[in-house]
Formats: sequence, structure tokens, C-alpha cells
Amino acid sequence: MTGAARNTRALQLAARREQFLAAAERMFLKDGFANTSVNAIVREAGGSLATLYAEFGTKEALFESVLSERAVRFFPEARPQRASSCSGAEAKLKRLATHMLQRMLSEDALAVYRICVHEAPRFPGLRKAVLETGIPGLLQGTARYIADLATTPALGVEDTNDAASQFVALVQGQLVLMAALGANIDTSTRERQVANAVRAFLRLYPACSGKRNE
Repeated sequence: MTGAARNTRALQLAARREQFLAAAERMFLKDGFANTSVNAIVREAGGSLATLYAEFGTKEALFESVLSERAVRFFPEARPQRASSCSGAEAKLKRLATHMLQRMLSEDALAVYRICVHEAPRFPGLRKAVLETGIPGLLQGTARYIADLATTPALGVEDTNDAASQFVALVQGQLVLMAALGANIDTSTRERQVANAVRAFLRLYPACSGKRNE
């Protein structure tokens, strides 16, 4: 096989992988993990069952890849600029919290949440994907964002991984569970949640204590 032919084949396989992932995500979110078959995914995406298994190995590994792709898309594309003041750090954290909560409360994110809570306990491979890819992907992305803000004294964070875990917990609070149960989370409730989350986070990391108007 020539170099050009190998490149063409690699592009074809990459395109097929994206088709499998897109179809799998749509079907998992619509029908759940247990009720989605790999045969149905192949019919939706095109290609062959052999190609799907060669690329992903198992349905659980396919779901894990879906979680990885979603983690990449979860955060704003633009990384935050360094915060030169306490008020600047607070504003950037509020923008991040607002973005994260909006994503967490979207219909597709709530569908993933329901799968994780309802089905992961019954499927070891699915549970592994959630615990080793889904949750770490969210925390690592948050930690990278916080690390960018923590490059100046405006935000005093020593362990960005711990800070990320605390920030995620503060942002979602009880709202994700409530929304997953069918509650309508209105705009004022979301705004209050964001404000309270950022205020509590800055109390945990009080480098700006007493300097909030700088």
C-alpha cells in the first residue's frame, strides 16, 4: 500500500469513527445504555459491526469514548486570560460557573446523568467508564481552567484538582438532581446558584480576602 493510500485509509477510518460516535451519542441519550444495541448504532452510522468492534472493542468502550468527546466539548473553547485583580478573578469564575451550569442542566447532559445514576450500577463496564473517564474529564477540564486563573495572586489555589472538585460540587449543588427528576430550574434560581457557588469558592481560597474591590 502506498503512502497516499494509507493516508486515504486513515482518513476514512477517522471519519467512520466520528460517525460511530455521533450515532452512538444520539442513541444512548435517546434510549439509554441497555436499550441501545451496537447493531442499531451500525445501522444508524453506516459501516460494519466488524469495523465498530475493531475501533472500540465493546459497547462500554464506545460509551467511554462518547464521554471523552463530551468532556472536550463541555468547556468554553477560549481559555481565560490571567486575572490581574480579585474582581477580575471573580468575574471569570462566574462566567465559568454560568457556562458549566447551563451545560449541566441541558437535556443531553441530564440524559447522561440519568444513565450514569440508573444504569452504571448494573453494568460494571459502564460504571468504569463513568468513574474513570466521565467524572475525571469534568474535573480535569475544570482544574485546567482554575490553574489558568491561579497563575496570579488574584486567586490563591495550591491544589487545582481539589479546587476543581469543590468548584464542581458548589456549582451543581442540588440543581442537577432536581432537574433530572423533572423540576424546572428558572433563570433566577440558576443565577443565585452561580453567585452563591463563586462566593463560597472564594471563601475557600481567600487570597483576595479584604481586597475584593481591587
